[in-house]
Formats: sequence, C-alpha cells, structure tokens
Amino acid sequence: MINVSSEIQQQTLLFLSRNQKIAAIKIVKDYSICSLNEAKEYVDALEAGIPQPDTKPQNLDAHVLAILSQGNKLNAIKHYKDATGLGLAASRDYVEKLMEYKFGGSITQQSRDTDIKNIISGNIGNNQNSLSKKLIRLLLLLLIVTALAYLIFKI
Repeated sequence: MINVSSEIQQQTLLFLSRNQKIAAIKIVKDYSICSLNEAKEYVDALEAGIPQPDTKPQNLDAHVLAILSQGNKLNAIKHYKDATGLGLAASRDYVEKLMEYKFGGSITQQSRDTDIKNIISGNIGNNQNSLSKKLIRLLLLLLIVTALAYLIFKI
C-alpha cells in the first residue's frame, strides 16, 4: 500500500487530467518512496477511478524524521504504524526507506561517524584521555616501586 497525503493525491489527479501520466507517476514515486512499479499501479488505479485511501496524515514524515534524529528508530516505526494503521513490517519498511531517502543511510551510521569526528577533534574522549593518563601514572609508580625494591634487596 502506498501512503500519500491528500495533497499529493490531488496533484496526481491534476497531472492525469492534463494527460501527464509520467509526471503523475514520478510525483507519487518521489513522495511515497516506493518502487516505480508500485507508483504506476497506484496512478493506474487513480486513473481508473478506484478511490485510494488517504492513509498518511499531514507532516507525518516530518514527525518520523524528528523522532529518527533523536536516534530512536523503534519509536519512529511505532509512531508511523499508529498514525497510518499499517502493519509493523510495512511501517518498518517505510521508515527504513525514508531514512535511506533523507539521510542516505542509517541514523546509527551517521551517529557513529559524528562520534568519530568528535573524537578526532577532541570534543569527546576526555574520559579516555584521563583513563590513559591514570594508567601511565600507575605504570610509572609500579616501575619506581620495582626499582626501589630491587635496590633495597640488592644491598
């Protein structure tokens, strides 16, 4: 099932009324992030007069993207599922397609890349630096104690 808002559905019907079926298919494909074949089937059904349900509330993508930007994919899927009434698998597929389309990959990958950039720039990792310093101090103290013990017992 393709999820488009009523505005996109109206634009699709407008393209169809102007005999611009390719433009109608393109707008459905681009907006719903579906395959070309699925978009064509949707437009064919509209053209045949078969009513298509408006299963996508306004600004749903924006809400899902906001949830995704917080790094919570599961809540984004749940929000989309609740808003559309679709099944879990269809909701997950849509959210993953939306992530690919909007972010060019997964949020977790981008988050990891951001963490790496921050570590390189020195913004994160202060805990690691302090741990390294403590380990070095401990090692030096151990070397000093060993040297003192050697000197004491050698005499």
